[in-house]
Amino acid sequence: MGDAHGSQTGEKSPVNDLERLDTRASFVPPSMGVWQRRLTVLSLCITLFLGALDITIISTALPSISTHLHVTSREYAWIGSGYNLATTVSSPVWVKLSDIFGRKPTIMTSASVFMIGSLVSALAKSSTSLLAGRVVQGLGNGGSTVLVTVIIGDIFVLADRAKYYGVTGIAFALASAIGPVLGGIFTDSIGWRWCFYINLPLDGIGLLLLYFNLNVNIEKETLTHGLASIDWIGFLLIIGGTICFLYGLETGSSGLMAWSSATVILLIVFGALILALFMIWEARFARNPMIPIRIFHRRTCLAAFTVSCLQVFVYISFDFFLPLYYQVILGFKPIISGVTLFALIIPMSLAAFGGGLFIRRTGNYLAVIFMGTSLLTLGTGLFVSFDSNVSWPKIICFELIAGIGAGVLFQSPMIALQSHIPQEDTAAAMSAFSFLRNLFTSVSIVVGTVLIQHTIGSGSLTTTISKDSSGAGRRNQYVTGLRNMWIFYTCVASITILATFFIKSNGLKKKDQRESVSSDQSAAD
Repeated sequence: MGDAHGSQTGEKSPVNDLERLDTRASFVPPSMGVWQRRLTVLSLCITLFLGALDITIISTALPSISTHLHVTSREYAWIGSGYNLATTVSSPVWVKLSDIFGRKPTIMTSASVFMIGSLVSALAKSSTSLLAGRVVQGLGNGGSTVLVTVIIGDIFVLADRAKYYGVTGIAFALASAIGPVLGGIFTDSIGWRWCFYINLPLDGIGLLLLYFNLNVNIEKETLTHGLASIDWIGFLLIIGGTICFLYGLETGSSGLMAWSSATVILLIVFGALILALFMIWEARFARNPMIPIRIFHRRTCLAAFTVSCLQVFVYISFDFFLPLYYQVILGFKPIISGVTLFALIIPMSLAAFGGGLFIRRTGNYLAVIFMGTSLLTLGTGLFVSFDSNVSWPKIICFELIAGIGAGVLFQSPMIALQSHIPQEDTAAAMSAFSFLRNLFTSVSIVVGTVLIQHTIGSGSLTTTISKDSSGAGRRNQYVTGLRNMWIFYTCVASITILATFFIKSNGLKKKDQRESVSSDQSAAD
């Protein structure tokens, strides 16, 4: 397999391989000056940073927001999951709109929608208006997040993209790290509304940088052809099925209706049936499916998807329910709750970087995945032992273990997936990868709330509990509810360990050799 550009061992140079791929694709990046490219990347990082920040900044502020706006337990879940669900379902449409109208106008529109949602959330006088603002934010973030990835691919050759994807990864990790603390600082000082006000000037700076610096040359589709190529039926099925299913869970858990009521049962059952119809439609009838079913036909790909989706399903529970434990059970102030999460976020960010570095040097992603799934399961299981007493060694050690486990699983399943699919399926696989992870994030927040609510009964999750003996009974209810929830998440995490055994270890250095093998032969793995 070696050639004039290969190494003496016969292995191909990754950089030269990427350059040859660019040549075959006749890819010519747009003409941009050095500083123009740098400012464009900065604007993309700001856009991605704000979208990620609004996932984590709300975690420490949400208990205070809930008390101020009298948010019920049902609404508590939707403040988080509504944002994530809107992000999930809107992403495919934003990508198609960018094919029709161009990348620059589309990402600027999505960033503007995010800004409008931030303003609505900041000015909210009721839980309903806050929920509306969060959904609008999510719709804007759905375009911004996915288009950052697409635009980097449009303006850089393949040999340079890994570096800039790494830069955007740092922006995401930074937002995850400082979000909870920033939310706590705002809540304890100038008010929780600044969790949303802060987006306005930063988003404005990002928009200005995009307007004056971004230059993307793509062949646009006609409006008629572009709209016709969107999988509208699949889009409606996935939205309808997900909303029905989640709303059924919420309605039953909130006490608004009994679990045995016809409305709750029909919502859950029909939601599940609609989701099943979505899969059938995608597999058999959709010409341009949102999620190409063929990428699930391989054992390794299915296992990699399972690990990644369940990892984010478990991880998001840390962001949302650990602050609830710290503030409601232990009585921490929001800022202390945010600082406490550093023991989770910092190791997670370092582990994500270190895991990627290890895979790059060794090509061994399977060892990283196995370590991550094991530590994720162990760390989540240790949370089961949390009670009403403050134990800093337990808090720090347990968060450290869970953070490392979650961190190394952010990239490694994706690398395993890409190493087992032909090049022509990579874009579709990554689109499905992002879509499903966002969907599992939305479902997890609701399911976690349902499990807690099943123990404590209807009402607000964030009710202040007296620290004296009169609040002991209620506090014990919360501890029991959270313990049951962590048991469930531990069981989910353990499935990732089982899925790891179905991932085939090829080693990244064999990827180049497999590219020359017929795609018909690759189906047997």
